[in-house]
Amino acid sequence: MKTWILFFLTLFPVISLQPLDHKFYLSVTQMEFDADKNRITAISRVFVDDLEETLRQRYDVQLALGTDREDEKASFYISRYVEQKLTVEINNEPLNFSFAGFTYQNDQIVLLSEFSLIESDEYEIKVTNALITDAYSEQQNLVHFRMNQKKQSEVLTKERSFFVVVL
Repeated sequence: MKTWILFFLTLFPVISLQPLDHKFYLSVTQMEFDADKNRITAISRVFVDDLEETLRQRYDVQLALGTDREDEKASFYISRYVEQKLTVEINNEPLNFSFAGFTYQNDQIVLLSEFSLIESDEYEIKVTNALITDAYSEQQNLVHFRMNQKKQSEVLTKERSFFVVVL
């Protein structure tokens, strides 16, 4: 018994020296289907450091996002990246993407995007959100899609980056 107590007493300090914080990779995107305005709006919240590292790996740029040293080309790279990773198709037809801008809230960057609707009597909507998954395979992208007062929520990953809206 004394051996076990001694073992745990020596093990506890070693375990307590290990870092306790585990990085969690998550984004949240809210999408709204607005037939009256002929668009789908998207508001994505991503951790600034995750996006910055992803852009660094993808485009080999140091943007210093959210600092007073932020690169003047930050909007260009962010827009280009989001356009490639956040897409919407209706009836297998990709919608036109428009990047409306971004803002910072604490340690997150809020990305504003719009997709122009196409005329149709029926809508089969496919949403793809692969933000940050190229840099962090653990990334999870929670998407809330609203249409006609109904909501569908999905968790997307590197392995499953899209879903079809069934509202």
